[in-house]
Amino acid sequence: MTKPKTKYDFDDISARYDRCNHLFSFGIDHLWRRHLVKSINAHPRQHVLDLCCGTGDVVFSFLKHGSVGHVTGLDISEPMIDLAQEKQIRFCGNSWMRNKTLSWKVADAAQTGLESNTFDFVTCAFGIRNIPDRIAALIEMYRVLKPTGRLYILEFSLPGNPLLRVPYQFYLGRVMPLLGKWIVGEKKPLQYLSQSIRHWHDEVHFSTELGQAGFKLVRKTPLSGGVAALWVAAKNA
Repeated sequence: MTKPKTKYDFDDISARYDRCNHLFSFGIDHLWRRHLVKSINAHPRQHVLDLCCGTGDVVFSFLKHGSVGHVTGLDISEPMIDLAQEKQIRFCGNSWMRNKTLSWKVADAAQTGLESNTFDFVTCAFGIRNIPDRIAALIEMYRVLKPTGRLYILEFSLPGNPLLRVPYQFYLGRVMPLLGKWIVGEKKPLQYLSQSIRHWHDEVHFSTELGQAGFKLVRKTPLSGGVAALWVAAKNA
């Protein structure tokens, strides 16, 4: 499978991906993912698809903190999926892994190869802004959702309050790339993260894009003062 052209290839930092997420969010990313899972409250017979799943943090959060019985994690990066499967092996003895169906797939979010009308919920945490053809990916999410299905998008943002936004932008633009050089070995991935968050907040009209794909926006909830946001959209009103 040929990958679409992206601004940064996350295969390069797959082995350090989790450490970056947890460190640069000061561990709050765990709380955001748990909030996502609790917001959905899926029951054992429902099916969840997590797109841009990376190393599986959202997938395992569903299994650990929710009641859902069937979860599929999909990512275009094979090294990320390999690491997710290694986590699955480590976690297999935990009680929260019992009686759960878990599957992984390496695929483009815009061309998943999954059956239509299959999933009760589709989620995407901190990945939608990295997809080159976002409209195509949203249309694909719409296709694989059941008629009563809902889409949950967890994404970074910028605080609305200037007292929070100014120091946060300084952290994104100056502090994080320097720390990235120390932890990852280079500034580029963290510079890309900073730039992509600014672009997403200032230039992307996500509500309009959801509508273009057929979705009806249900709500948008700011998290942690606006550092992140949870978007919820329905396939049918």
